[in-house]
Amino acid sequence: MARIAFMSSQRLTTLVLGGLALLLVVSIILFPDQAFQSSLQGLTLWWKLVFPALLPFLIITEIVRGMGILHGLGALFDPLLRTLFRLPGISGWAIALGFTAGAPSGAVAVSKLRRDRLISREEAERLLSMSHVLSPVFLVTIVGVGFLHHAQTGLALAIIHYGTALLLGLWQRMTQPRVPAQPDVVVNRRSAESVFNGQNLLTRGMTALKNAQAEDGRTFGKLLGDSVVHAVQQLMVIGGLMMMFSVLIHVVSLSQVIPFAAHVLSAFGLSDSADARALLSALLPGLFEMHLGAFTLGQHTALSGTWQYALLSALFAWGGLSTHAQVKSFTYATDIRYSSFLRARLIHAALSFAATAAFWQPLNRIVSETAPTLQWTAMLADSSRSPGEWNLQILNLWLMVSPAMLWLGSILLLMLVLSVFTAFAFRHPDRTRH
Repeated sequence: MARIAFMSSQRLTTLVLGGLALLLVVSIILFPDQAFQSSLQGLTLWWKLVFPALLPFLIITEIVRGMGILHGLGALFDPLLRTLFRLPGISGWAIALGFTAGAPSGAVAVSKLRRDRLISREEAERLLSMSHVLSPVFLVTIVGVGFLHHAQTGLALAIIHYGTALLLGLWQRMTQPRVPAQPDVVVNRRSAESVFNGQNLLTRGMTALKNAQAEDGRTFGKLLGDSVVHAVQQLMVIGGLMMMFSVLIHVVSLSQVIPFAAHVLSAFGLSDSADARALLSALLPGLFEMHLGAFTLGQHTALSGTWQYALLSALFAWGGLSTHAQVKSFTYATDIRYSSFLRARLIHAALSFAATAAFWQPLNRIVSETAPTLQWTAMLADSSRSPGEWNLQILNLWLMVSPAMLWLGSILLLMLVLSVFTAFAFRHPDRTRH
């Protein structure tokens, strides 16, 4: 734990970021053409994958926050989330958003909750580790249909990805000690979610919504303008980081790092040199940037079989250093510790690898036999028959906004039903206690 804390310290983070910036400048000077092409690839992936996937949800997050809907939902979700994860109900939006729009939307939502003092630092760190997941559109459509050419395979990977994220949340709930919330957090939470003093859930939700609206005070026009501006600013940060890491990935591929690592593996008899080099070339981009890593993995034939899918699942849980940098950027103004996030990523990666290795064969068979054809992946079906035919230029994720909105609404509705059931099943005179 001390080693992880040292690795994520402010001084070392500054040193690493400075070194990466210096490496980026040197790369542009030494390889101007390659740097331009790789940055253009990162820009294309950002525009085609990230921008349409995140923009609507980032705008909606700010709107529901300003209108008080977020606080009203928090009051409704309180019984469920306190019982399962020892989190306030207002955390439900961050979980639903992360499971719909994917990373780093969860980090954006968690940082807003922490800045508004609606959750404590310990709660924010646990919520961030559970809501930092990839979107189902990316896992099923891009990876499943576009790269693996089988939507049900992507669905099986998504089930493992989300299942292990929830398992991580439950494990943290049981193992991490309870830390008393700061006084300002308790006051704000009571004004936002109301106190469980016998009121029914609907009354508490309406009270929380009206209180939050009165506290915000912005008109809808002002709120809409602020939402668009903030969403675009956050997406620009994400795009810049993706372009930077795209260049760094290309520099690593031009260096002798991969051949040297492959030679070391072959020297120890772990793998044939050519196979190890192909596998490392496919996996290394995923350590830096998940979208670029998944795109690279789709062009390689080195991954096949259970163990290879386990590695792919672990890379999904890791998320890539680019999203780590995005999370660090969005949570910089808060007291959320990167060491906690890094530890959660490593645990999630280990859980995903173990779960895929243990359950991949039966799960993939069940999903392939029982899951219906996913209609919202039909846009890529004809263009993904072979690795050479799939082209990023044909992708239009704006068509996925409506299914994604429906998925978000379904998650919120499911959480609401389960919360009502929990409120009646575990009724207690004072539900606000941890």
